[in-house]
Amino acid sequence: MGDCNENSCSTDSCNTGKGSCDSGQSEECTWAEDLLCLAKCAKHELLKEKMKKELEAKMGKKLDAVAKVAVDAVLKCMQHKMEAMEACHDYKDKLYAALKS
Repeated sequence: MGDCNENSCSTDSCNTGKGSCDSGQSEECTWAEDLLCLAKCAKHELLKEKMKKELEAKMGKKLDAVAKVAVDAVLKCMQHKMEAMEACHDYKDKLYAALKS
């Protein structure tokens, strides 16, 4: 069954919308096989959506708190990096001014 046999319809091919059958390199792939790959991808997407709903119902508030902590940490890290970059630029400007005088 060409490139669309068991386990070949990976999540990567689902996300890009193009499986190995779309490359035109395999003459064994047929439209019917492509539809089977599409159906497998749809099943995976539906299952993922259902899992998201379950997680939201069972852990939504906890995951909200986890997400907030992670976002706060990323923002602090970005702020720290910006401050470091500004200090570095300030240092370079002062060094250039000292060398220029």
